[in-house]
Amino acid sequence: MRDCIIVGGGPAGLSAGIYMARFLRDTVLFDAGRPRAHRIPRTRNLPGYPDGVTGPELLDNMRRQLDQYEVETRRDRVTTARRIDGGFRVETESGSFDARTLILATGVTNRPPRIPEDLHDEGVARGLIRYCPICDAYEVRGKKVAILGSGPHALAEGRFVKHYADDVTVVRPEPAPLDDDGEKALSQAGLKILPSHRRDIRLDGEEIVVEMEDGQEARFDTLYVALGTDPHSDLARDLGAELTEAGCIPVDTHCETDIKGLFAIGDVIAGLDQIAYGMGHAAVACTEIHNRLLGHQA
Repeated sequence: MRDCIIVGGGPAGLSAGIYMARFLRDTVLFDAGRPRAHRIPRTRNLPGYPDGVTGPELLDNMRRQLDQYEVETRRDRVTTARRIDGGFRVETESGSFDARTLILATGVTNRPPRIPEDLHDEGVARGLIRYCPICDAYEVRGKKVAILGSGPHALAEGRFVKHYADDVTVVRPEPAPLDDDGEKALSQAGLKILPSHRRDIRLDGEEIVVEMEDGQEARFDTLYVALGTDPHSDLARDLGAELTEAGCIPVDTHCETDIKGLFAIGDVIAGLDQIAYGMGHAAVACTEIHNRLLGHQA
């Protein structure tokens, strides 16, 4: 039986692979394909990259670093997981694998606006469509910004961006009107509100254009999508682990779930969705696993 199975090939999962390799632990890492970080056009808040780094560059660097060690990496998708005597078993499209411990670094998926995929991807690549104000609101300082969303999520994101840009407008994605309390909260935060909901979104040169249902259109330098995320926590649910109302995985200070030996790191846990934070989770979880296995070997 292996020491550890890692599910997820994003920055958190790859960090965990590097740590387990350097702890000389028999580990297999499953990477199902393109993690969310692959879409990052350039991040500038990750320490060690003074000129910033694109998502693909970061992932390639981390994969090459992991390849220097004896960790089995499989391009395979884990479909189910269950507990067995002494550990865990995961089923993949190519077989089953057992380990004493299991790390879930499965991430989340952003809920995109309803626009053609090629238009969305072009907008993200050009910085006209963004998802993470913590990551890149610095880049939109002084610009005209739209927040696509409604409710508390849009309010929180709007307040955050307002620190960087004076001209911030909330665009409702659906026809449901704001209640009086919601409109008052947005107004008190200094956020503008378009009178109608969005009908379409298009790119026009260096601007993103929101066409409204009432026939008007508004132009912005960038648009933040505040429609929420969907955590990839199905494996944790299969194992019977506790989940938050939003579907994230709660963990303790060692990044362990309420199931002994099951750890979760990165964006799938309840907390801050940041690459550096996920890397820190990996260090914490892997060190706890290594020390625990040392105790079992004694």
